[in-house]
Amino acid sequence: MKKDILFLCQFFYPEYNSSATLPFDTAKYLASHGFRVGALCGYPKEYSKDVNVPLNETKDKVEIQRIKYLQLKRGSKIGRLINYFSFTFKASLHVGKLRKYKSVIVYSNPPILPLVPVIANMLFKTKIVFVSYDVYPEVAYASKTLNPGSFISKVMNKLNHQLFKRVSKVISLTDEMKEFLLENRKELTEDKVVTIPNWAHEKLIKPDKEAYDRFGYDQDQFIVSYFGNMGTCQDMDTLMDAVEKLKDEENIKFLFVGHGNKVESIKETIKEKQLKNVQLLDFLTGKDFEQAVAVSSCCVVSLEKGSKGTCAPSKYYSYLQGGKPILGIVEEGSYLEEEITREKLGYVAHNQDSDLLVKHIKHMAENKSECLEIGKRVTQVYMNNYDIEICLDKYVSVFNNLERR
Repeated sequence: MKKDILFLCQFFYPEYNSSATLPFDTAKYLASHGFRVGALCGYPKEYSKDVNVPLNETKDKVEIQRIKYLQLKRGSKIGRLINYFSFTFKASLHVGKLRKYKSVIVYSNPPILPLVPVIANMLFKTKIVFVSYDVYPEVAYASKTLNPGSFISKVMNKLNHQLFKRVSKVISLTDEMKEFLLENRKELTEDKVVTIPNWAHEKLIKPDKEAYDRFGYDQDQFIVSYFGNMGTCQDMDTLMDAVEKLKDEENIKFLFVGHGNKVESIKETIKEKQLKNVQLLDFLTGKDFEQAVAVSSCCVVSLEKGSKGTCAPSKYYSYLQGGKPILGIVEEGSYLEEEITREKLGYVAHNQDSDLLVKHIKHMAENKSECLEIGKRVTQVYMNNYDIEICLDKYVSVFNNLERR
């Protein structure tokens, strides 16, 4: 008798990046609601503190099988491509495992991984649920990391055609992304696409002396924080321009935490322009991350121009859960601008408008009581729309409906 759902993803438990924690949250929740759940994932390396992780284990009723594959540093484009192809190739050797499950849930990162469930659908009629974290290849076009006429682009478009004509359900992170998919993937109909946002699950703590000491700040300083990926989809130039323009403001400090292929250029800019007002840290987890959010006065969410409808930053939900006012650096008309403005969650500057961003930061630093009121609204929006159980219940509904078909 077939089991219910197999999670196919490069990152999974015990890794701590959002590409691992979000699928594992979903798998646990589905298992707790009676589904028989398994996972076929990559063997942990870069995002795990555990040294000896078993190839097979059951965690929270989820049967996990891990695949060892070639893992190079993700800082270079070539390294990421090799990792993508290596994991996808190794996963394809286990395609027979998908025969044991009624459905497979696969994620858009790495973008060629859906090839494996497409093969399983051809061979075994396995149902496919596709979670679109990013829309490929368009998100790569927007970040200028891929040319529309390139070989990889042609491969992606052919894979997309096979995927979307076979998929049972597509999960988009935002309504904006859903509209983009329906407009640009002619194989899809509206009934096949459902919007389920991401969520956060860090513990909320109040900032105390220990937290401020951990990062070397004073409690009366205004801390502008950026967390998460600093990569091709994020507009870091506008933010760095604001950092430079505010370098003589003693009371305003910047905290950057995360990774990505723009980190090295940020380090070079900090050194070259002797920016003493910004601190750049590697990925933080657990209490360290919770303390970093706690000391933040506001948090920045940033997307490159041209990426509208193709991606959604996961750390946005951590900011909302943390009750932090939001500073958005986005293109005009994006869903983030609409929500931040409509719900009065903070302020927005469009790409390349660092002067307006500086104006917003100065205003917030001078009006901390207003920031406290914004924080209350932010928390309420998170609880009403993005709380983890609200989102995960939607996944339960998706698979309950699939079971009936």
